[in-house]
Amino acid sequence: MSLPDFLLEVSRVLIGLGLAVFVGVPLAMRKIFSEGKEKEGERERLDRARFVAAGAVLVGVLLEVQVMGSSLSPRHVCRAGVLFLLVASLVYSVMVVAPKARYYDERSSTFDENLRAPWHARRDAAHARGSRIDFLGFVLALAALVLG
Repeated sequence: MSLPDFLLEVSRVLIGLGLAVFVGVPLAMRKIFSEGKEKEGERERLDRARFVAAGAVLVGVLLEVQVMGSSLSPRHVCRAGVLFLLVASLVYSVMVVAPKARYYDERSSTFDENLRAPWHARRDAAHARGSRIDFLGFVLALAALVLG
């Protein structure tokens, strides 16, 4: 096996493993959080796993682009775009939406019962936005699998 073929196989494995995590983690989150048994830090561990998967996906795409160069098929170019959107949705969800939800949750605990409602509403809206973005990431991962 030549070096370019080996690098292409490595990129396929990295992308495949990363997409498996991106498809599996939302399913695990749904199961964990629907039972109401969320353990301390469970969401953060799952987010770390998705960040590792995002790194694997990005390295895989960059390896593929480096080896194939301008001979990449349009399908692979579309898949690369979908994968970068997937990583962007993860970064937005974890770095913007989740901290907002935590902030609103902390603020609601500092007020008495009468003043908590607006903060709870903001927290619930941030959680709903995060859920929609996580679902978008799930759909993008499935689209990348179809394009792959």
